[in-house]
Amino acid sequence: MLGLASYNKCTGCSACINICPMKCLIMKADEYGFLYPSLQHPNLCVKCGMCGKVCPVSSNKKKCEKEETTKAYAVYSKDVSLREASTSGGAFAELALEILKNGGAVYGAAYDNQFYISHIYIEKVEDLNWLCGAKYAQSDLGYSFREIKEKLELGQQILFVGTPCQVAGLKAFLQKDFEGLYTVDFVCHGVPSPAIWKNYVEYRAKIDNAGQLPKKINLRSKHTGWSHYQYSNVYQYYNGVTYSAKGGTDLYMRLFVGDYINRNSCAKCRFKGYNRISDITLGDFWGIWDIAPEMDDNRGTSLVLVHSEKGEKLFSALNDRIQCKKVVLEQAATQNSSLLYSSRAKLQRDEVFCAALSGDFEAVENILKTSRQKTIFLKRMLEKIRRIIKR
Repeated sequence: MLGLASYNKCTGCSACINICPMKCLIMKADEYGFLYPSLQHPNLCVKCGMCGKVCPVSSNKKKCEKEETTKAYAVYSKDVSLREASTSGGAFAELALEILKNGGAVYGAAYDNQFYISHIYIEKVEDLNWLCGAKYAQSDLGYSFREIKEKLELGQQILFVGTPCQVAGLKAFLQKDFEGLYTVDFVCHGVPSPAIWKNYVEYRAKIDNAGQLPKKINLRSKHTGWSHYQYSNVYQYYNGVTYSAKGGTDLYMRLFVGDYINRNSCAKCRFKGYNRISDITLGDFWGIWDIAPEMDDNRGTSLVLVHSEKGEKLFSALNDRIQCKKVVLEQAATQNSSLLYSSRAKLQRDEVFCAALSGDFEAVENILKTSRQKTIFLKRMLEKIRRIIKR
C-alpha cells in the first residue's frame, strides 16, 4: 500500500482496492464501521504503487482543474408524485430518469434489508425508489468502480451519484474522461459512522417495536413540510407502529448535524467549494424562501450547481420536466455552509462514540445535555466579561 492517505485523511473512496491489479487489497471496517484499505494478501503485492497513484488525497491532485464556470439554479420537478417521493425538489430523480430512458445505468446509495448502506446500480425506472431518499451513514462502494469502467467501455451511459470524495475517487480510478459518464455529488455535511447508524436503528427498534426492525426508514419525510427545515424522520414498522420526529429533535440527526459522529477526514475535507470535479452538484436549496419565494411551496426545492459542458447538456434535457430559476452562485451557500466549509468534530466526539458503540444512547443523550449546559455557561461568562470590559 504505497503512498496511500493516512488514517485521518483517508476518505474510504475505494479507488485503491479497485485499481489493484493483484486484488490483494480489501476495504476493512474499523471499530467505528468506517472502511479503510487493508492489505489482505501481502504475498501477492508487487509494489506497483497504483493504489497510491489513484488516491485522490495522497496524490495531491487539484479537486477541480476547470475554470470557474459553475452556474446555480433553484429547481423542482413538475411531476408532483416524483417530487413528493424525493428528499428535496426531485432533481436527482429527473436526472436519473433521463439516463435510464437512454438505456443507461444509475449508481447510488441504497439500503439493504438490515439498513446497511452500499452503492448499487439500477437499469429500470421501476427500481428508482431504491436510490431516492437521504441515507446518513457512509456508503460501501465495494468494487463498483470496476463495474462502471466495464460498462463505460461497452458504450453504456452511466450516472454516478456519491459524496464529493467518492466522485473524486471514481475519476482518479478511471484515469480518463469517458463521454458516457455523468457524475453527480451533493452538498455534504460529512459521513456518519455506519456502526453507530446500525446501533441506532436497533435501538429505535427496541424502543418502538420490541426489537423488530423497520420495514422502511425515511430520514427526510416531507409529510410535515419541507420549507424552513420542517421535515421529519420516520421509521415505519411492519405491525403499523410508526416513530416520527422532527429532524432537529431526533437523537441520531442531532449527532450527525452536531458533528459528533463523522469520519475523521470530514473535519478537513479537501473537496469543498463552488467549483468541483463533478458535472453537477445537488442539495436542498435551504433559504430559497428568502431568495426566490416563488420557488418555495413547502414541497421541496433542489439546489443544482452545473460545473461542466457535459453537466449542462444533461441538465438542459430536463427543461420540459422541471421548474427552474437561475440564481447568483453565492446565494447557493447562504444557508448551505456545508457547500464550502468542513464539519469540525466536537470535543465530545470520543465520548459519544464510546457510549453509542455500546448501544447506550441514554448516556449519549446525557453527554449532549451536559455539553449544552457547558456551552450556555461559557456564553454567559463571555458576555459578562464583555460587559465588564465595556464598563
